[in-house]
Amino acid sequence: MKIGIQMVLPNHNDYDDREMYKNETRLAVEAEGMGFDSIWPVEHHFFDYSICPDNMQYLSFIAARTERIQLATGAVILPWNNPMRVVEKMVLLDHLSDGRAVLGLGRGLSRREYRGMGVEMSEARDRFNEAAEIIVKGLEEGFVESDTPHYKQARVEIRPRPIGSFKGRRYMVCMSPESFDVAASLGLGAMMFSQAAWEKSADNINKYRENYRKHNNGEEAPPINCADFVACTEDVKRAEEIANKNIVGYYWSVMEHYEMTGDHFADTGKSYAHYAAAAQQMKDAGMDAIVKEFIEANLWGTPDMIVEKLRKRREVIGDFEVNGSFSYQSLPYDEVEKSMRLFARTVGQEIHSWTPKTSHAPVDVAPSATIQAK
Repeated sequence: MKIGIQMVLPNHNDYDDREMYKNETRLAVEAEGMGFDSIWPVEHHFFDYSICPDNMQYLSFIAARTERIQLATGAVILPWNNPMRVVEKMVLLDHLSDGRAVLGLGRGLSRREYRGMGVEMSEARDRFNEAAEIIVKGLEEGFVESDTPHYKQARVEIRPRPIGSFKGRRYMVCMSPESFDVAASLGLGAMMFSQAAWEKSADNINKYRENYRKHNNGEEAPPINCADFVACTEDVKRAEEIANKNIVGYYWSVMEHYEMTGDHFADTGKSYAHYAAAAQQMKDAGMDAIVKEFIEANLWGTPDMIVEKLRKRREVIGDFEVNGSFSYQSLPYDEVEKSMRLFARTVGQEIHSWTPKTSHAPVDVAPSATIQAK
């Protein structure tokens, strides 16, 4: 099993944007030597919550400074991007990185960002479903064409051509039953954020794996890709302080940015019906209980404490890999780096020792095996 880094790329109060990017990028490059297998920068726009408007461009910079680490979009928000351009840019990133590009797709959740992009949130699900199918097909065939309600594209060839299949290197964010269904039907791995007790997600995960086999000729789904906020230290008291201040602080930034308890989700029709129900559940449960559950779901403590938590998670949801978010809420970069290095050396060693409990079809990315024009 693999470990990665979920790069939130947030505004840091103690650094201007340039210094923040220097620090984040230095650690992204050094992650390869630490033992991480992948990095996953997000896509966000306009606000301090996260300031990475083009993760494919960002990853092309990292590609030139690394040799092994996989370069994954965590994620490209499809309703804000032209599908043909996503295919072009992912193929180009794959060339620049010698086959290390990994596609991660998302739908987006922020009303403020949708407004800035001039896209109606009520169209989000349909736009995502249409675009995801176009992109998956385009990356495999090297051609893009579409005639859907939202995307009209005359047949064009992608140049440079794809250098290999993205099968096994494609994921989507799955936080609702509907998203799991789409991922299974398109042969996409499932990316999830740790935000509640994993027992609550087990049924959806098991159904996803069943549907994945059904839609993909009996092939097993890849391990679930879990994004966790991490504070890994030898000092349990310091880890607890970071959890209660910085991880909780990040949680409140999520609530503010996404307006998670807002009534607007109910106005988007089917696009965000799951979140409309979740908003009401949060109000009913009370924020103290919600915050406590969020803290308990994520990874903080000594290496032994974190390993024990992950072993228990594996008993609940089966195979999974971890993308740790180490930089958040203006945590000083010296502490971010220490946490990354300790996690990779200790917890990472444990996760790397895990073998899947089910067999997965092997995926070989051969840069020399150019997909020919059809």
